[in-house]
Amino acid sequence: MRPTDSNIEKVQVFFQIFLPILIYQMANFSASFVDTIMTGQYGTLDLAGVAMATSIWHPLFTLVTGIISALVPIIGHHLGQGQKDKVVRDVWQFIYLSLILAILFFIIVGFAAPLLLESLGLQAEVLKVGKDYLDFMLLGILPLLLFSVFRSFFDALGLTKLSMYLMLLLLPFNAFFNYLLIYGIGPLPELGGAGAGLGTSLAYWALLVVVVGVMLWHPQIKSYGVLQPQGLYLPAFKEGWLLGLPIGGAVFVESAIFATVGFFMARFSSEVIASHQAAMNFSSLMYAFPLSISMTMAIIISYERGGKRQSDVLAYSRIGRLIAILFAGVTLTFLYVFRDQVAALYGKDPEFIRLSSNFLVYALFFQFADALVSPVQGILRGYKDTSYPFIIGLISYWGIALPVGYVLDRQFQLGPDAYWIGLNIGLWACAFLLPWRMASVQKR
Repeated sequence: MRPTDSNIEKVQVFFQIFLPILIYQMANFSASFVDTIMTGQYGTLDLAGVAMATSIWHPLFTLVTGIISALVPIIGHHLGQGQKDKVVRDVWQFIYLSLILAILFFIIVGFAAPLLLESLGLQAEVLKVGKDYLDFMLLGILPLLLFSVFRSFFDALGLTKLSMYLMLLLLPFNAFFNYLLIYGIGPLPELGGAGAGLGTSLAYWALLVVVVGVMLWHPQIKSYGVLQPQGLYLPAFKEGWLLGLPIGGAVFVESAIFATVGFFMARFSSEVIASHQAAMNFSSLMYAFPLSISMTMAIIISYERGGKRQSDVLAYSRIGRLIAILFAGVTLTFLYVFRDQVAALYGKDPEFIRLSSNFLVYALFFQFADALVSPVQGILRGYKDTSYPFIIGLISYWGIALPVGYVLDRQFQLGPDAYWIGLNIGLWACAFLLPWRMASVQKR
């Protein structure tokens, strides 16, 4: 980051920060994207099973990784004060925290998730795939959390490109193991949709091995001696937990609404469940663009506010929001023109493609609403204003989106479309309320 004098310089700075974040986020979404596409090509019932399993997995995944992300500001604080010796100590506190979170994850997913799936009245084959997928995914929760700890350490050191390159490795690892296990290549068993869960777990183990190798080789990282074990230090452990829990909780509340909609979809046919998952999965992939803009805005706005350059804060706010709308125009046009082809990536059945294409039309409105919401969320984080956006999101999703979807389904018999309409109404409510909050904050 550096101070700028012109809008052209500001755009250059924006993209210097934005592009590595975008590549990282696209790679981050790739595991779910690959699982969904490869499972959908194998069979619609398998995709439906994976869809119900991920409705349970994803909110919990965002919760625990959100907690781990608290390591970044903690290390940043130590580095700012020149307390390098405390960095390794706190990395190890988060390693211990990740072990506890992994155990809790095993208990919740291993015991409660099967009961939840059984209560949804799913077809026997869909239920079996969902249970097996979660069992296999549990085998990868420990390397996933340990990777999150080390990645947060790298990011705090300013090595964001290293994190990006490591995440890019996840895509070929995941695709390779998925192919072997879904289709049963050679002596390996043909596991179908459940094989995507085992493939993803093996990919995370392979990635963790690479990360450890990097830590042994990279001069800057090696100088910290992070791989030398440190004991449990309760004050630092408690600080990490207390700081991380609200971060993870905020992300959990937002992601859980989409999972809840997935559960409501369980009352419809397996083809509807699979089509909903396909459309939602591609929408999540496209969300990497506004999410990356949001993260970029948080970094830039906090930097400019720290330098007390209010005119630059306002200029960057306008630039970020404009770029988000331009990106949305491109992705929206792409999705509208190629929605049938996108649907065909996930499955071959004509009815599945028709349903998925229909749901993707609703996703078009997601794209534009996200372009209005995400930059403002980043701007407000730059102002350290997080309580009001959390409340606005809570009201928009849980107070508007879900009730509207439920009423449209049960009272007006709109079927699965009802929940997509509800999500859109909630997201657009957020798109109108957040700019109002931003204007209020920027007038101070």
